[in-house]
Amino acid sequence: MKTLIIALNSKYIHPSLAPWYLKYTCGNSCGDIEVLEYTINDDMEWVLSKIYSEKPDVAAFSCYIWNINHTLKIAENLKKVIPNITIILGGPEVSYTPEEIMKEKSIIDFIICGEGEESFKNLLSRLYNNLNRQQFYEIEGLCYRNYGKIIYDGKYCQTKDLDTIPSPYTNEMLASLENNKIVYYEASRGCPFSCSYCISSTFDGVRYFSMQRVKDELLRLIQAGVRQVKFVDRTFNCNRERAKEIIRFIISNSKETNFHFEVAGDLFDDEMLQLLWEVPEGIIQLEIGIQTINTVTLSEINRKTHINKVFDNINKLRSKDNIHIHLDLIAGLPYEDYSSFKNSFNNVYVLEPHQLQLGFLKMLKGSFIRTQSEKHEYRFREYPPYEVLYNKYISFSEMSELKGIEEVFERYYNSGRFINSLKFIINNFFNSPFQFYREFYLYNLKHGYLDKPISAREQYTVLINFIEYIVKNLDLQHIQHMEKSFFKNIMNDLLKLDYLSTNNTGNLPEGINRVIEPGFKDWCQGFLKDNNNVMQYLPSFKGMSGIQILKKIRFETFGYDVLTVQESFLNNLHEEINENLHKKVTILFDYTNRHKVTGVYRYSRINAIS
Repeated sequence: MKTLIIALNSKYIHPSLAPWYLKYTCGNSCGDIEVLEYTINDDMEWVLSKIYSEKPDVAAFSCYIWNINHTLKIAENLKKVIPNITIILGGPEVSYTPEEIMKEKSIIDFIICGEGEESFKNLLSRLYNNLNRQQFYEIEGLCYRNYGKIIYDGKYCQTKDLDTIPSPYTNEMLASLENNKIVYYEASRGCPFSCSYCISSTFDGVRYFSMQRVKDELLRLIQAGVRQVKFVDRTFNCNRERAKEIIRFIISNSKETNFHFEVAGDLFDDEMLQLLWEVPEGIIQLEIGIQTINTVTLSEINRKTHINKVFDNINKLRSKDNIHIHLDLIAGLPYEDYSSFKNSFNNVYVLEPHQLQLGFLKMLKGSFIRTQSEKHEYRFREYPPYEVLYNKYISFSEMSELKGIEEVFERYYNSGRFINSLKFIINNFFNSPFQFYREFYLYNLKHGYLDKPISAREQYTVLINFIEYIVKNLDLQHIQHMEKSFFKNIMNDLLKLDYLSTNNTGNLPEGINRVIEPGFKDWCQGFLKDNNNVMQYLPSFKGMSGIQILKKIRFETFGYDVLTVQESFLNNLHEEINENLHKKVTILFDYTNRHKVTGVYRYSRINAIS
């Protein structure tokens, strides 16, 4: 008997973990088992042909909100081209309504609900040994057909002793990885919290893999050169001492591998904060779900969060810039209207996370909040990912506007390409971050920029045009203290700084002006001939010729002192701004040296150009 365990991943760089758990739990007692991984972006006809060419007897699929529609289409066609094939489904998207799915899709033979390692092994063993289906009732969490009748024991499988599950990180699994692929990892299962929008809220308690196993597997991944290990633990730091031990192990062993954790921001103690300050730059990412600062909403969704402590800890973590901070907000939560969400956004934005995800509530199968649909008058898409359309607090029009703002926000803030420009324009010329992004969204919408993909270079030009627009059309009283031409020139230089610190081509986007200095090329060459200059600014280039160095760096002249412009404006030194900032400076960009958290090329001021 030949079994294929098939994963349709959301992206190429996101391999699946579940199929490998299943395969190695079965061992050699269930026939030939192979894992096939594709993505939902692959051509479905090609995927079907590849599966057919393997001539499987059994096809098992891991089902999630992002792949269920593709999975069912492939399964239906597999039944047509291989009529006797056995179709098995598992995963969160089918674990909560298995009988309903079996009634709708006659091509499905079995659904395993919950953590399926042991039940999957028992099922394949019975199929391999041609046992009568009367023997299947002993398999926990199994939904199946028996003489046309759907049988289900109503259970959801959970493995009590996680160490009984064989490790998926074998040579075979690691060999399937290619460059830039993320590896998912779990050191625990379950969650101590009961947030109503999360399916983890339906189960109590947290179960852990042994610490020795965790260390052995992490070391194996580090030694294999994995680029990123993404922990899927729902709350990595719910056990503080255990989390600290894992962090210490990573600090001691990781050189290049990055580790991503989902954490509760209010569970850090001083010892953990001190430990995180010691982490080498770029080794760790922290994802902190704030979701909202509306206390009534937090209570309603049963989310126990000390917001002030969360904010305080995030500020402490951001102080060193050695750890990538990812924060989450969710639109569409109960009791949070448009104004409340705007307030949450503004308060979280000033924390300056490296990434801020504007998510939209999904009414997941199995979640408690889905049972409260009528209480809050939720209307949501009845198909995956079950995203909310509106509720009694926020309209569909408002949700649609937030969707548009999210798109602009992804392009500009979360891209990390406009750090200086956005900070300057928001801090000085808008009443709040949300006001800026809403105005910028409306501008993009009006000019059709949201109807198509916009390249990174074009995004700069769009922002330049928006600056022209706001100077002409918006009532920005903040600009009255300066000449509008001065404001536009400052923005030109800040955009140039942002572009050259994130792009090494030197070919400026349309609309950004360059300062041309006579004899500047000769000056640059002379600068690099002086060994003292090289040792002070570019010590890693010691011994290289000026011509060789110039291929890896860039000198650029700015009409304003852009490295002090933020401080000057924040301190309201408006009367001194024109005189102090309006002086040419040269900035050196080192395109061999990137900040491992922000991705920005490092740069430094050289001197004023007279």
